[in-house]
Amino acid sequence: MNHASPSFARRSILAVLILSLVLSMTARGTSRGLSPKEREEVFEKVWKDVDEHYYDPEFGGVKWQEVRQRYSPLVKAAKDDQDFYSIVDRMTAELHDAHTRFSSPEQWESRKKHQGVSNGFRAGYVEGQVVVLDVFPESNAAHAGIEPGMIVTALDGKPIADRLAESAQNVLPSSTERITKLRILGNVFAGPLETAFAARLQRADGSVFDVKFGRQTLSTAPRVTAAKLSSGFGYLRFDEFHPSLVKDFKAAVENLRTTPGLILDLRRNRGGVGATLEAMAGVFFDSKTLFERRMSRKQVGASERDGHHAEEQQVFVGKKGAQIYSGPVVILVSEYSASATEVFSAGMQDSGRAKLVGSPSCGCVLGITHDRVMKGGGVLEISEILWFSPKDRKLEGEGVIPDRAAAPSIASLQEKRDLVLEEGEKMLLEMAALKRPVPRASPPR
Repeated sequence: MNHASPSFARRSILAVLILSLVLSMTARGTSRGLSPKEREEVFEKVWKDVDEHYYDPEFGGVKWQEVRQRYSPLVKAAKDDQDFYSIVDRMTAELHDAHTRFSSPEQWESRKKHQGVSNGFRAGYVEGQVVVLDVFPESNAAHAGIEPGMIVTALDGKPIADRLAESAQNVLPSSTERITKLRILGNVFAGPLETAFAARLQRADGSVFDVKFGRQTLSTAPRVTAAKLSSGFGYLRFDEFHPSLVKDFKAAVENLRTTPGLILDLRRNRGGVGATLEAMAGVFFDSKTLFERRMSRKQVGASERDGHHAEEQQVFVGKKGAQIYSGPVVILVSEYSASATEVFSAGMQDSGRAKLVGSPSCGCVLGITHDRVMKGGGVLEISEILWFSPKDRKLEGEGVIPDRAAAPSIASLQEKRDLVLEEGEKMLLEMAALKRPVPRASPPR
């Protein structure tokens, strides 16, 4: 991927944000093993590439040379390739950046296929508790009777609080506290395909529900979901800015162009490719519009030295006659909304083209220009681009802030109500100056 079309979280807040909550990467593959000498060579190249190409010449205050000295003996003592890959990935995590990471060949292959080992449901923090947010249809979890709104109280016989505390010891702080918490939670639920998932949950009536079932491989292949809601508004959901979705997205917008308002549900969208978000954004504008600002390592360094904002690359979308949808737009966001999703949402918000409803986004907004394949098949990704909104808001570490806050409650999940979607429809009513009432909303299945 080049600078004109960088990858945000194309492969991992893709794998580390939402997939980290649901998927544990399969530890299988056909790549050849590395000798101890080759491991040291790969380690040195990873360190050197980050040293030379990381977007921030100051490494966010991290003493990168000292990091190398600390991790070098760990690499030499690695007992096998999987141990080695984990060590190098943890070294890149020292930068506290969700986009700079190192994947084993097996992890990379799983991510490319949009596959992973799953418990069959997604859990999150609601009202200070770990709660089931949604369940994969036809998954083992669904067949076992797990439902949204159930509170997870224990895993494998240990209280959930203890499991979270143990997991926190192994997770370094990342771009924001929000993604750090999600990674801690993801580690608690992770496990290989061969192991069973055992948990104790609490139902809506307070009764205890014990389950045990096998983890399974599930696909998260990107797709566009479109519908006309009972309110008359249009609804679109897609969970990745993937190039294969542009055609389907434009067709869906075309089919909904006569609706009085449009909701884009990006609450689970973990990012994607820059050119894709720009192509999708273009359907909402009838003239050339500033949509993003980018800075490279060279520009960041100059800005710090000179004490002013260095010249940056500006990205525009839209043109006369290319607009497909001209009505009001509301974008639903959450802490799971990451990377390219945040750039898209900030561009729509700052340009006045959309209002945002939900909770603050991930704050994980750095650009990867290309993948660096190492000897043995491991892959290094480095953050080389820093993003700003059209109004010059720094997005990394900050995220986008909704115009109207809304979040699910345990009760709403148990009642199968979508409070955020309902609030989005209320916002559209105000934007479209409509007077008629809106029926209770629930997302399309």
